[in-house]
Amino acid sequence: MNKINIAVVGCGDIAHIRYFNAITKLKDKFHLTGVYDIVPEVTKKTAAEFQVQGFDSLEGLLSQPELDTVVVTTYHPCHAQIAVEAMNHGKNVIIEKPFATSSADAKLVRDTAKSTGKLCMALPFEIYPAFVEAKRMIDTGVIGKVACADGMFAHQGPLHAPWFFNKELASWGVLADLGIYPISILSYLLGPIKSVSGKVECLTKDRISLKGEAFTSTVEDNVAAVLEWENNAIATVRSNWCTAADKNGCIYSINIYGSKGIIYINMLTHELIVYTPEGGIDGAQKISYLGFEDSYRIALKPYDDHLDILNAYYEAHENGGIIPNDGCNIDRQVNIIETIEKLYEASATGYKMDVF
Repeated sequence: MNKINIAVVGCGDIAHIRYFNAITKLKDKFHLTGVYDIVPEVTKKTAAEFQVQGFDSLEGLLSQPELDTVVVTTYHPCHAQIAVEAMNHGKNVIIEKPFATSSADAKLVRDTAKSTGKLCMALPFEIYPAFVEAKRMIDTGVIGKVACADGMFAHQGPLHAPWFFNKELASWGVLADLGIYPISILSYLLGPIKSVSGKVECLTKDRISLKGEAFTSTVEDNVAAVLEWENNAIATVRSNWCTAADKNGCIYSINIYGSKGIIYINMLTHELIVYTPEGGIDGAQKISYLGFEDSYRIALKPYDDHLDILNAYYEAHENGGIIPNDGCNIDRQVNIIETIEKLYEASATGYKMDVF
């Protein structure tokens, strides 16, 4: 089995929770060759923690001839720039969400990936069992023609990291942190988004961090949107940092309503429930759900939020550098960034905005 030499740029929470953890567990597939963070003390501490070389510049890290893949987990507005620089240095990239904070940057990343021929995995990642199975059911007509859907992702906000609330550092607010997930998932399930309307607001400006420090939010923390598709399907998306739930007990659900059934996905309980009055579902447990007797709990394969991302990347890397167009493919993810950018415009103008 070939090992991929991988480095991490940006050594904060998500780098530790997801990537360092997964790289350590997947030692047969990945070899960590270096780290870099804009804060020298963080670079030094992380390098010592994982016994790898810490670099004092991005250029130094990218100059490693043996380096194959760069993971980008910095402040959101830096993602695109770093990814482009890495690909121009001949490196493949995994970019944390949002992979860009403007449609111009998103297209630049896409065009750079195509011109350099480098593998570019742009998150969010939807290839989890619940979403894959839901997509299969939609595509095979289990719930008939999809009329509408709704997605919800909310909690009290990333109060452990106040930079999320700072427009200068984060550029986008709750849409970059939470709202991007239901938007991207609905795109995965139903196809490219045609248009968007809605409203973004800052409901709670005065905040207290988990360390007890007062700060003022300068980004949106409350969002409601309407998405539309070419076939006239419609979805609502709601997301906020104003709900009485911490980030480990958040509200996170996707519901798809079709002419022959309904799909309910609860990501907190990891459940996929299908209501289908026209017939059963092989291998599923029949239950009563929300008063519907003809409901079925679908058995799902176990998954890992973090390992699955790197495993999917490894598979794409070893199979010719191709990421499926309905997964973390850069072309599909450009549509997500454009949708969010157009949602800000729709909120400011009061008009529905075409995405493409």
